[in-house]
Amino acid sequence: MALSVSTKDPFSNLPNELKVLVLQHLSAEDLCRVALCNRSWREAANHDALWRPLCREKRWEKFDAVVDLCVEPPFIPSSPQHGGDGGVGDGVTFAFDSVVTGLNWPGLVNTCRWKEIYMKARHLEGNWKNNRYRVVSFHFGSAGYEGNKEYVGSEPELTLRSLACDGNSLAGALSNDTLHIWDITSGKRRHFIKVDVSKGQKALKMKNGIIAAGCIDGKIRMYCAVTGEQLQAMSGHRLEVFCLFFDGDTIVSIAGKSDRDREVRADSDIRVWNAKDGTSRFVFESTSDDVRLVYVDYLDKTVAGAYSDRKIRLWDAQSGVCKQTIVSDANDMISCHLGDGIVMSANRGNVIKVWNVESGECIRHFDVPGVDFEDLDPYDESFSFEFNGEFLFATSEDSNVRLFNLDGKFIGDTKSYDFAEEYNLCIRCVLGNKFIASAEVGGGPMYLWSINDPDAGFRLINPLRGLMCDDEVNDVYSAAWMSETKLAFVQYFDMDKEGF
Repeated sequence: MALSVSTKDPFSNLPNELKVLVLQHLSAEDLCRVALCNRSWREAANHDALWRPLCREKRWEKFDAVVDLCVEPPFIPSSPQHGGDGGVGDGVTFAFDSVVTGLNWPGLVNTCRWKEIYMKARHLEGNWKNNRYRVVSFHFGSAGYEGNKEYVGSEPELTLRSLACDGNSLAGALSNDTLHIWDITSGKRRHFIKVDVSKGQKALKMKNGIIAAGCIDGKIRMYCAVTGEQLQAMSGHRLEVFCLFFDGDTIVSIAGKSDRDREVRADSDIRVWNAKDGTSRFVFESTSDDVRLVYVDYLDKTVAGAYSDRKIRLWDAQSGVCKQTIVSDANDMISCHLGDGIVMSANRGNVIKVWNVESGECIRHFDVPGVDFEDLDPYDESFSFEFNGEFLFATSEDSNVRLFNLDGKFIGDTKSYDFAEEYNLCIRCVLGNKFIASAEVGGGPMYLWSINDPDAGFRLINPLRGLMCDDEVNDVYSAAWMSETKLAFVQYFDMDKEGF
């Protein structure tokens, strides 16, 4: 007598809970091999309880919340392109037929959500790691740098100050007081808006198809990225709004003479706005006229402000309540950075302190070393810090970008790359395990780096552009923006390719 399927395959008779207990010890590769055995085993290996922990291990849970890869539309250009590794760029697009749905594979159970996220996130990380990409160019101005290239180092007639992107929309603020909105899919400009956006590279943000622009006249203007219609105009600041945070429903704004202003100003306050109707929620002011606002960070409805009186104040952006006032004994504090339940302070003396947000307790502190680790130069101070939630990026006066974890362990630096010694690098953009850095001079080369292995330091993914000029110029020539799936930067011309 022929045996039934259940008799041949005792595993299929087990309850789903037991199957998960057995299969949870397998790797993603082994789960995929199990799924190839037969339909019963495929269904057993197709559970969120198995795939979500694998996503968590890879730090890919963000692709269910911050970026939903299950609904992210693929970018497919109209003509074939070449990937960064020299191969045809068709491999950039994820093979969507590998995800089982009721439409493309009748009779099979749909691929569970967390397996789909794992597959797409793995493909996406492979694109970044292996330099696979598609390119769309957006042109602005009639001549730009091309009209002045006989004067190497002279300022272009038109420059790009800042970039922001969301979905298929890219916005750029230009030096002629205009805002341009392009369609990423077609490469065509949708709208041309006359508005004096601030010179600050953090003054332009976009979320859910809405553009928020900090302006030179102290106003914050909001536009629809699709229609170009102005939605709101918020007034309150007296000076230029050079920095914005925008999470979709809340805007946090900072104004001043510039983002490097070291003087006490009358407009040294933080404003919180309702992005839906443009109303002002709260104004977080300095405690006295002689206290200067040094730095602001915003994360998950918490506002952190570092002040010249050596204090960090934390506010709830929804209630306006001051949750914590942290007193730091560090002189010349230059920045503060929010993380998961923590806030970090950094000062010019190379001292980093990490505080618990709820208790205000200092839970750890460490020194950021100088360039020469064998003979530390006490005058080599870090003047700029970035924090991605896990790692601290410190840029020294010698413009060496160094990487540390939250325990103060040194992981690596850009000086380990010989070519990096030729330029003083500045970080332009940080996102997750990737960052963009360019030469301190605005027309210098630009590079994309990653942290694939926390113990191995930086890895150079790709030089984004070459040298554009050999004289020191304003860093308005280094506008850059990055998301989990896209990257944008400005380039006027390449000295090497132009024959200079």
